[in-house]
Amino acid sequence: MSSVEIFKTNVSGKRNALYLIGEMNAMFPGHKVSIDLDDKDKVLRVENHKGKVRSSDVIKLLEQRNFRCEVLNY
Repeated sequence: MSSVEIFKTNVSGKRNALYLIGEMNAMFPGHKVSIDLDDKDKVLRVENHKGKVRSSDVIKLLEQRNFRCEVLNY
C-alpha cells in the first residue's frame, strides 16, 4: 500500500529546502520528498511506496526545525 501526503509550509530558499529534504530522507528512508518553492503554499510532497506517510511525524520534524507545516487537503 502506498500513500502520498501534501503539506503547506513556510519553507523559503533552496538551502532550507535541501536541508529539510536531507533530514527527511535520513528520518524516513524509502520516502520520496520534494518541496515546490515556486508554489504560494511552499508545498511539501511526501510519498511512501511501502506504507503510510505519518503526517504527524513530518509536521513534528519541520516544527522542531522552526518551520510551519500543516496537511493540505486536496
